Amino acid sequence: MHAAATCRVWNRAGRAARALVVLGLAACTAFQPNVPLPAHAARSGDELLIVDCLLPGQIRRLGQRATYVTQRRPVRVPARECEIRGGEYTAYDRATLASSLLIWLPVAEAGDAEAQTNVGELYEKGIGGAPDFDAAAQWYRRAAEQGNARAQINLGHLYEKGLGVTQSSAQALAWYRRASGLDEAVLIDPGTLSNQRARIEALEGEVETLRGRLRDAERELERGRRQASSERDALARDRIVFVQKTEQVPVGAPLPPDLSAEKQRLDERERELGRLEAALAERQEEVERDRVAARRHRAELEKLASRPGPAPVAAGAGVSGPSIELIEPPLVATRGLAVAVRSGTQSREIVGRVTAPAGLFSLTLNGRKLRPSDAGLFKSAIELRTARTPVKIVAVDKQGKSASVEFNVESGFDGPTPRPPRPEPGVTTAGVQFGNYHALVIGNDDYQSMPDLRSAISDARAVAGVLRERYGFKVTLLENATRYEILSAFNEMRASLTSEDNLLIYYAGHGELDSVNMRGHWLPVDAERENPANWISNVSVTDMLNAMSAKQIMLIVDACYSGALTRSGMARLPAGRTDRERMNLIRQLASKRSRTVLTSGGLKPVMDVGGGDHSVFAKAVLEVLRSNEGVLEGQRLYREVAARVAYAASRAQFDQVPEYAPIQHAGHEAGDFFLVPSS
Repeated sequence: MHAAATCRVWNRAGRAARALVVLGLAACTAFQPNVPLPAHAARSGDELLIVDCLLPGQIRRLGQRATYVTQRRPVRVPARECEIRGGEYTAYDRATLASSLLIWLPVAEAGDAEAQTNVGELYEKGIGGAPDFDAAAQWYRRAAEQGNARAQINLGHLYEKGLGVTQSSAQALAWYRRASGLDEAVLIDPGTLSNQRARIEALEGEVETLRGRLRDAERELERGRRQASSERDALARDRIVFVQKTEQVPVGAPLPPDLSAEKQRLDERERELGRLEAALAERQEEVERDRVAARRHRAELEKLASRPGPAPVAAGAGVSGPSIELIEPPLVATRGLAVAVRSGTQSREIVGRVTAPAGLFSLTLNGRKLRPSDAGLFKSAIELRTARTPVKIVAVDKQGKSASVEFNVESGFDGPTPRPPRPEPGVTTAGVQFGNYHALVIGNDDYQSMPDLRSAISDARAVAGVLRERYGFKVTLLENATRYEILSAFNEMRASLTSEDNLLIYYAGHGELDSVNMRGHWLPVDAERENPANWISNVSVTDMLNAMSAKQIMLIVDACYSGALTRSGMARLPAGRTDRERMNLIRQLASKRSRTVLTSGGLKPVMDVGGGDHSVFAKAVLEVLRSNEGVLEGQRLYREVAARVAYAASRAQFDQVPEYAPIQHAGHEAGDFFLVPSS
């Protein structure tokens, strides 16, 4: 890791931690009673977690004489609320397929689309066992054909990945379009998200790391065993000599001082040997866990390697065209669209980032070919031979689709301070009901049992400020929050937000991925290194998002390894539309339920510093939010942030590229998150 980079993660038992996989079991929205918990009811954080709850049937009267009880009703609510309402849930062994299916399967078989979607997600997730994608696809199809948007999204994902169905990008796009209601929607760039190739590379690295660790651990164990065996033999011999010496002491007489001291030394050696053997046994358990994890990773790697990748998509079949984000120089908003350059400057460096989901065919700057990096970054210097030098950057992908950016560089320009670029024009909000905006912003710096961070609280305060002052959010800010405080804040949002509300959740802090069960966690300030009792599973986070009635929810997560995303397909606004056309599309998407996540990086560490008082990622987010003047959809926020972060990280010789996608199994139906500056 670069010397200037502090990873927002801690190492556990010598292995690099990973972070936030925003995963989870979807919640049924048809039965959501937003009932807040009484202040005295929550006795522990676990009671705020979402469970599959089977409520008692209702007692109904039919006429004056007949009384009957209806069937029990499945809901997903906090455990304590289930208790208060007299419901039944599995208090232990919650993560089993059988116990969850027992609740949802009868309702699904009766034809309820929400329950069918829940059953499909249970099979896809494979709770307590291997995923059953065939069964998942069957249940999704039954719900999707009834018009359930969440099932349509999930079925499209299976088609995109070829899981349980024959891989078909066309079928995937068709289901995504049905869910979004946009016939012209295209797919968000899957090449910049956590995809099959990235997962294979991560698994290969993990397997190699585990192999090396196992070799070192086995050599260490062998040395320890030899040392313990040698010490045990030596101790046994010394015990025999000691017994022989004590036989010369008269019966009933106390031991002489020299023999008494020798006995104490032998007893201490015995205790020390016991501690060594206990440490060896504990180390052996760690080795066995690593061995199990290595076998699991190898099995998953073999499965992924044997799975065919997505088939090529024909031109115009729905994959989005290329896009160009200009990083340097920042543009000055003038009629002639000029760039400020100091007098006497003979050249100007042009820096940007290009993305091309279908593959980049060519990239040119004023007709000269450029070769971007693997992250899509490009850099080139232009000579300033005249007072005004035109610049045109053109990207063409393998579908034949193109994108271009044009501007002028004026030597000696004496205009206002340059502002960050805004490649796409802003649009008015007339006639669009975006709803109310709320934010839960969490920044954790001061950890009780782990290394402290340096910029998480500073980042959180700045994000909270710009959301409140520029975008009119009602903000809840948590600093150095404990597990209970975070879960309580989630529960308050669940209880108070309605379908007219939107929620943005920003988290900056430590993250961890348990390599045994591959489950990600948020780490509150009271989290302990070796005790996961105070960790917050991302499965729990996703379940709580599902239980919320809020229309649109976006997570912005700044933590190491936070890009282990699980879905790459998403309806995206096509480029090249007029303001009026864009507003018509935004109007449709703004009415849809969405659950998306913007992460600070992929399956690698991210920098805690590098942006002054902020992390590189937070600085980029703040720049884009502050410079935006129109409706800003999450996808455009992602593209502009990703360009800035990739460039800043590359200058620090660090590999970090943000990612953006829907949250799998979180109730995402279609659409995107929209940020609208307040008047």
